[in-house]
Amino acid sequence: MRLLRRGVNMMRSGIPAPDEREVLRALRVPHATRIADVEERGVREAITLALDRALGMASFEGVFRTAEVVEIREDEVVTEESPPGLLRSSVLAERFAGAREVAFLVVTLGERWDAALDELAQRGEPAEAWFLDALGTFLVDRASRVVEARITSDLARAGLARSARYRPGYIGYPMEAQGALCPFVEASRIGVTVNEAMSLWPRKSVTTVVAYVAREDGRTPEDEGDPVVIGAESS
Repeated sequence: MRLLRRGVNMMRSGIPAPDEREVLRALRVPHATRIADVEERGVREAITLALDRALGMASFEGVFRTAEVVEIREDEVVTEESPPGLLRSSVLAERFAGAREVAFLVVTLGERWDAALDELAQRGEPAEAWFLDALGTFLVDRASRVVEARITSDLARAGLARSARYRPGYIGYPMEAQGALCPFVEASRIGVTVNEAMSLWPRKSVTTVVAYVAREDGRTPEDEGDPVVIGAESS
């Protein structure tokens, strides 16, 4: 049984709040496990201010769709209805080997993050701006994984499990792919556009492709009793 309809799906939600250790790892402060452990007072205060602001904007919008794999060539994964060349990459062909379905998604934290970062820059608050920017990058990745978990939960019911995720701009998969991926998932519905440099606007936005393979045991969650979310762990 499929819960997702074919075509483009939308999702809006809050983002699970990170704990302080996750925050500090995202901010490249690995020697501390609590913000209170940061020795420099100015840094500690800037982190606290940035985190408070980030948590107040911790929600996202996403658009996504899935497509069946038609063929995996040496240098391209071909899926139904997708634009020619969208998954043209020998790296993807290798990483997505055996894939039955591919999910395409775009997620954004929205324009208010750009406004907040610009405001801090204008006020001359570089430390808080840097920390907020890093937290936005961390949170949009977490939001993307929330959407991915939603897709994974549905495809598990069809006997599929997540095998790999990849993003335009990673090794062997050019950033230019965003120019085709965004229209394919109708990213404009959530206000995301691609500029001439193939960067996304709003800045705290991300594109992802995820491969799904047949589950080894061939069973679905209905066979097992309680619903199961397969493959939602981090890669």
